[in-house]
Amino acid sequence: MSPQDFKPVMHPAGFDEPLARILGEVRTGHWFSMAELLADSTRDRRLRGTRISLLAQVAAGSNAVDQWVAERPRDPDAVVMAARVAVERACKAAAKGLDQAQNLGRRAAELCAEAAAIDPADPAPYLGRLALAAGFGERVEGPASCPVPGPWHAFRDLWRVDPANREGCHRMLGAVGTGPGPSPAGAQLFAASIVTGVGLSSLSPLQLLPLYALVVAYEYRKAQGDGLAHLLWTTDATKTEMARGWNWFTSTGKDDWLVVDLSHLAHALVVGGRSDLAADVFGALGPYGSNRPWAVVSAVGDAAEEFVRARSTALSAAARRTDPSGRARAGP
Repeated sequence: MSPQDFKPVMHPAGFDEPLARILGEVRTGHWFSMAELLADSTRDRRLRGTRISLLAQVAAGSNAVDQWVAERPRDPDAVVMAARVAVERACKAAAKGLDQAQNLGRRAAELCAEAAAIDPADPAPYLGRLALAAGFGERVEGPASCPVPGPWHAFRDLWRVDPANREGCHRMLGAVGTGPGPSPAGAQLFAASIVTGVGLSSLSPLQLLPLYALVVAYEYRKAQGDGLAHLLWTTDATKTEMARGWNWFTSTGKDDWLVVDLSHLAHALVVGGRSDLAADVFGALGPYGSNRPWAVVSAVGDAAEEFVRARSTALSAAARRTDPSGRARAGP
């Protein structure tokens, strides 16, 4: 099969095949497999967090969690899922400007508080509070290190429970960088404050946060009709972030990777002139891809087509990876 014939699997569960297998059941209102999956995730809080986030998005459109709570009202996983589903529904209502949004928001906040009381060390309820604050447009001034308005009260509460939580930082990035009165410069400032100012581990996937902020900035400039938006990927600052991302990739392994993180790194390497290195990232992705950043950077909004084009470019560059002496080329 030629690289151009490759068809990526663009599934939101990414590498998490057990999660992917049960999402259809959740959509149709069945909860038992969801309960089993979360029970099996208790020893890995990062995995549990990503599962809860996607399950809540899917379950918000069904009665699966409502039935779970009715059957097992004291199950901590059921309670936290009820809170996160309530947050999803409230935020959707707020985005649509529905009259019941405020009441749904208050109820969601109550459920998050109940879940936090059951397990104060669990970041999931605090992530729900942060999503709720972002969805309802909470804006307070940030700290001196990042004086950008956003839902900082909820973010600080989460940070006290789980410093450098990946989902929390990405939600803050979205809150300060998009929506009404978007501030792509604010998103970039927030990302920089995380990777340079909080003693972040070199193994943290948040090392890629500035690459996400660049996509936010590109999307904004593209929407403004800026024909030079692509030059964002050619600056020395961007090359620094490419190198940061590459160092993270080469220092970690599959258990540390999410498809969307690898996708942002692969894209940055291709447009930043290091397609030869991007080939390794595409190799790590295997058959998987993600909607972002590919849909954003595509001229026609076709994520799969843009992914295949970038992958083909990277594989071609990989064939020319060695220099004339036969040595592999260095990282960015």
